Amino acid sequence: MAPLSDAVTEIERLLEESEVIPYGPEESAMVADAVRLAQDAGEDDLLYVARMRQIASASMTGDSDTMFTAFSWCLGQHDSDPARFPSEIDDMDLLWYYKWTSEAVALNPAFPQSQVDQVLDDMERRYRRAGLGLSGVWQAKMSNAAAAGRFDDAARFRAAREELPRDDYSHCDACVRSDDADFFRRSGDEATALKLFDEIIGKNVSCGSEPARAQGAALLPLLRAGRFDEARWHHFRSYRAAAADPDGFGILASHLVFLAVTGNAERGLSLLERHIGDLPKDPLDVARRFYALVSYGVLLDAVARTGHGEIEVRGSDIPDVAAIFGTETRRRTVAELAAGSWRLAAEIAECFDARNGNQYFASEIERARAFADEHHDLPIEHQTFVPTEMTEPPQPQTAAEGLELAREAIIVKNDPDAALALLGEFDDLPEPELQPRLYRTVLTICRARDDRDGALEAVKARTEALRAQGLVQLADVEDELGLALYPPFNTDEEARLRAVLDRADLEAATWVEVLVSLAGLLGSTEHPDEALELAREAVGLAESAELDQLSGARYLLAQLLLQAGQPETAAEALDAVLAVEAERVWRIRVLDMRARLAGGLGQFDAGARLADELLDLLTTAGYRDGASAAAMLAAHLLADGGQPDEAVNRAQVAVRHAELGDTEGLNGHRFWLGRFQLQSGQPDLAVESLGDAVAGYDRGEAEEAAGLEARYWLGIAAGRAQDFRTSYQALVQVATGAEESAEESLVELAVRSYLELGNLLLAVEEADAVGNYETALQLARKHERRELIAEALHHLGQAKMKFGDETGLADLDAAIAVGREAELDWFIADVTDTKARVLAALERVEEAVSHALTAADGYAAVGDEGSAALAELLAGRVLAEAGRSAEAVGLYRASLRWLPVGTPAHTGVSLEFGELLEKLGQTTEAAKVRADVAE
Repeated sequence: MAPLSDAVTEIERLLEESEVIPYGPEESAMVADAVRLAQDAGEDDLLYVARMRQIASASMTGDSDTMFTAFSWCLGQHDSDPARFPSEIDDMDLLWYYKWTSEAVALNPAFPQSQVDQVLDDMERRYRRAGLGLSGVWQAKMSNAAAAGRFDDAARFRAAREELPRDDYSHCDACVRSDDADFFRRSGDEATALKLFDEIIGKNVSCGSEPARAQGAALLPLLRAGRFDEARWHHFRSYRAAAADPDGFGILASHLVFLAVTGNAERGLSLLERHIGDLPKDPLDVARRFYALVSYGVLLDAVARTGHGEIEVRGSDIPDVAAIFGTETRRRTVAELAAGSWRLAAEIAECFDARNGNQYFASEIERARAFADEHHDLPIEHQTFVPTEMTEPPQPQTAAEGLELAREAIIVKNDPDAALALLGEFDDLPEPELQPRLYRTVLTICRARDDRDGALEAVKARTEALRAQGLVQLADVEDELGLALYPPFNTDEEARLRAVLDRADLEAATWVEVLVSLAGLLGSTEHPDEALELAREAVGLAESAELDQLSGARYLLAQLLLQAGQPETAAEALDAVLAVEAERVWRIRVLDMRARLAGGLGQFDAGARLADELLDLLTTAGYRDGASAAAMLAAHLLADGGQPDEAVNRAQVAVRHAELGDTEGLNGHRFWLGRFQLQSGQPDLAVESLGDAVAGYDRGEAEEAAGLEARYWLGIAAGRAQDFRTSYQALVQVATGAEESAEESLVELAVRSYLELGNLLLAVEEADAVGNYETALQLARKHERRELIAEALHHLGQAKMKFGDETGLADLDAAIAVGREAELDWFIADVTDTKARVLAALERVEEAVSHALTAADGYAAVGDEGSAALAELLAGRVLAEAGRSAEAVGLYRASLRWLPVGTPAHTGVSLEFGELLEKLGQTTEAAKVRADVAE
């Protein structure tokens, strides 16, 4: 044991550090260590402090067992010696904690009602003895009565609370209103519950899990009141807060029911799977488990009604979860888990109702069952159900079928062990004409396993099979060359391959075989042109002789053409394979390359169709990792082709496959799903996906850049979702992390993070925005990133001018100068436009107009006619506001010439122009302008 003084120092350190980190696993572990050390050292005074700290920690992290234990121990110590163990230490208060403990007792039917009443009465006695107000006591009694369905008692306790003024031991305003809203909602008065909820939101009150808990509870009342947009908004905010709260699991039930009745069962299943591992936590809070199980039943029944009752629920095989359902540790289907959830909920309801002396919990199940008949059409996101199990290829009935599966295992899945196992299941050799392919497959497996001896044996067996087919010359050449014919190629074998090609008597099949091997070898050396020539020769020969080797030769040719920078010709070679090749293994290989090539050629729609075919084939082949990659490939192609909604759909498929297959690329897939969701105008969903990616990167060993980039985009998404706190925290972490990194590649990320921080602060008119822009500028200059220097100067100039610092004009001029050096024509026009607006605000009319017209010319020169129109319009407005409307007329006309008739912009400018003409007395022309809009 450490010396006593050392133990005391360590305990004090643990308690001090636990105070400055958020509630959660790390914090609770530190407090638990402090408790253990104090017990071991016999330091009762410090143990009392540590236990007091542990009451709050356990309450905030949903650990009722530890909270009860710590509270009971502290209460006993206080009663035994109040002077030594006072009820208040620093900001910790035993009587305050009584509120938490008294409410928690009622959440477990194992505590008889008499014991619940005893705890509440003891709380009242202690408050009275200490001379404290009883508002908190009546609040606790009201909450317990309402939770048990004793609404008359709850109303009486609430009335008693209302007669008292608030005091230092009253529940906070957020908790009081939330509990009251729960009381009215449970007792059937949703209108009053919503009124109280609106007060919580309107007054922006918060505390602990509020307003997230109140937002979750209000979702159904909001739907029933027809306030759909608000319900959607509160769903995202409440769920996000609950997911980040160590004790937020109890809030999830409201969201699962909400998603079930709004037609979002797919999203609901995803959330259930994400959080099902929390079900075994806090076993003493049986009420929370009851409502979780009821929500599972509601949600899973909704999933089953969509025809997906046989999908397996990811996470249902977690041992602690499976134990709750009393089943073996395996994944349960939706239908199985739904039945189990309803069964367990009914068992818990029976226990609560026996304790409470009513049928309230049984009626809660009846109300939940009725949700099957309630529907509100409110799409949250469009997800796609992906079968839990991939399509299982049928058991091979013949050796030929088994061979094809083995070839797919090694060629498509790159799984030599699986391929070998499949070949080992053969009772008999396949028919003689397939045996050369069989031994070539064995050879490929052996090469993948670095089994040279096995590969040589496979070559020998293959040559015997070739001879049996009458391909004597090819067999002789393979005997002669051995492994030189097969990748990975050895450059030392080049001379031997060339020597064979120099023979005059080669048959077509032999010639093609050696040509392909030599071309493959030379393609990896400094002879790409010759490799390409040989591959073309192989294709021509195989085509004219109608050889089976044609697809392989064309595939190699495409690879070499890509390597030579001839993508269009490579595409033609691959298309030729796809036009005739029906074998799945070949189509999979070619489709993958062709879809990626389509993206490089800008053929996004065609590439997406190819990727979708690839996805279907890989699903049929039972290859989950490949299906996940194919779905994400399709997502990228669709996004690049301007179809972000479809990209989101494919990315969801990719993520789902990756989740079910525990694929290494899961975090990357979640990152891109978030990016696509952001691109499609779904920032709230993007925050969730990117947050999952960030959490995954934090848990793993990913490169620093990947984690920082994911966090950067999380900050961007959160900002667009109006979640400024999350946005700010994420961007600060990225800015400081990237700046402190020694990686040159992270410089741009650091600069952009500081710029975004500036934008965030500028949006809420915080002058600290200027400091962030200045930091971005310093970093950009330090690393000589010219475009970033220009961008930072632009932002800095705007921010300074917004806060009344006219040195910002010099920054804008500097931005223009840097833009000229970097030949950033559009950027120069944009900064000039910004300066025109700044000068207009300073009422420097002539300069503002001059700059606006210069900007218009600059925009027009690079083809941005819309921006050119707005710059012309700015010049016209400046003149009109300066009392020079007649001069503005020509500028309005010039602006309209840039804008397509019928567009909102053209209509808006036309109406504004009409008003200007009317003021000038030119009513006829004004009418004509308006008539053009009407037409």
